[in-house]
Amino acid sequence: MRKIIYSVLHVTAAVFCIFLAAAAVCGCSGMNGAAGNMTGKEEKRLNEEMAEKMERRLPEEVKREQIGIDTAVTAMDRFLAKFYVMSDDGTGAIVGEQFWPRAEIMEIAVDAWEKTSSPQYRDLMEQMYLGFVKDFGEDWSDNEYNDDIIWMTIACARACQAEENEVYKEQAVRHFNLVYDRAWSEDLGGGLFWRTDNKTKNSCINGPAAIAACILYQITGEQEYLEKAVRIYDWQCENLVGEDGAVYDAYDLENGINKWCSTYNQGTFIGAGLCLYRITGEEKYLENSVKAADYTMNVMYQGGVINTEDEGNDLPGFKGILARWLGKLVYEGGQTQYLDWMEKNAQTAWRNRNSSDIMWTRWADKTQDTFYTAWGCSAAVSQLWNCLPPSGYEENAVNP
Repeated sequence: MRKIIYSVLHVTAAVFCIFLAAAAVCGCSGMNGAAGNMTGKEEKRLNEEMAEKMERRLPEEVKREQIGIDTAVTAMDRFLAKFYVMSDDGTGAIVGEQFWPRAEIMEIAVDAWEKTSSPQYRDLMEQMYLGFVKDFGEDWSDNEYNDDIIWMTIACARACQAEENEVYKEQAVRHFNLVYDRAWSEDLGGGLFWRTDNKTKNSCINGPAAIAACILYQITGEQEYLEKAVRIYDWQCENLVGEDGAVYDAYDLENGINKWCSTYNQGTFIGAGLCLYRITGEEKYLENSVKAADYTMNVMYQGGVINTEDEGNDLPGFKGILARWLGKLVYEGGQTQYLDWMEKNAQTAWRNRNSSDIMWTRWADKTQDTFYTAWGCSAAVSQLWNCLPPSGYEENAVNP
C-alpha cells in the first residue's frame, strides 16, 4: 500500500509541475502577462524557481521515498572512505576511535549485513573484529568499564547470528560471563555495576547486558542466559524505569537515582524488552518497549528531529543505538507506528549532509566540510540502515 501511495503522489506531483511550467511559459495567472516577453535565461530561472517551490510543497511521504537501500549503501561507503583504514594484514580500524565506539560501529556493519545479506558487509564485520583484537587484545578484562565490554559482547554475539563463527561466540560467552561475575551484586536489590569501582548501577550496562544475555541464549541454547536476562531486566524495570517509559541513567549507592534520560538508554531498554518478547512471547515485555519508545518519540523529542547529544566524546553516537533497537521494534515487533518518525530523522540527516555525504549528529543542521569524529557521524548511518526492513522481510509476518 505504501508503494501505491508513493506512486500516486509522484504522478500527481509530476502533472502539477508540468502545469506550473506551462503556466509560466504562457503567461497564466500570477505572471502579470510578462512571461511572453521573457528571455531564455529568465524563463529557465523561473522554471527552476517553480520546481524548487513544488519540491517544498511535496508531502513528506514523497520526499522520504528517497531513503532506500541505495542511500544507505552510499552513506556507508562515504563514511568508510572518510573514517575506515584497512591494514596490509587484513585488519580494519575506525580512525580516532577507542574501545566502545568501535564495537558499536562494528554493529553497523552487522546491521548492513542483516539488511542486504551482502558478503561485503560480512567481510567488513570480520575485518573490524580482527582490527579490534589487534588493538585491544582477545582478553578485555583490564577495561574497568563493564558497559564497554558488553557493547563488544553484543557486537560479537550479533555477528555470530549473522555468520556462524565459533570465535565470535566464544568471545561473547567469555566476556558476558566475566562482566556478570564481577558486576552483579545484591546491593540495591541486584543489578550490574557500571564500573569496577562498584559505585553506581547504570542503565548503560544493565540494558545492554540483558540484550547480550538474550542473544547468548539464542546462539548457545543455554537456559542460564535467559534466566540472567530476565533477572537483569526485572531489576532495571523496578529501579531505573519510570511508569511513563522514561529510562533513568543510574542508581548511585550514595546519592540515589539520576533521572537523566538519553537515546541510547531508551534504545537498549526497548531492545531488551523486544528480545525477551521474541523469546518468551510474553506481552508485558513488548508493552514495556512500546511505552519506552512512545516516551522517546513523544516526550523527549515531540515527534521532531533528534538534534541533541552532540557534546563530549560519548554522546554524539548515542542515537545510532536507539535507531537500531527502534528499527527492530518496527520490523521484529510489528510496531510500525514509529517508522514515519524514523524516516523523518533519516531524511533530515541525509538532506543536511556535507559535500562528502557525511552527516554529523546534529541532524537538523547542515553538516559543514570540517572535522568531525567518526563516532558522531556514525549515528546517521545507523539511522539510514535501520529504517530499512531486514533482508527477506515479509510484512505482517511478525511472530514472537
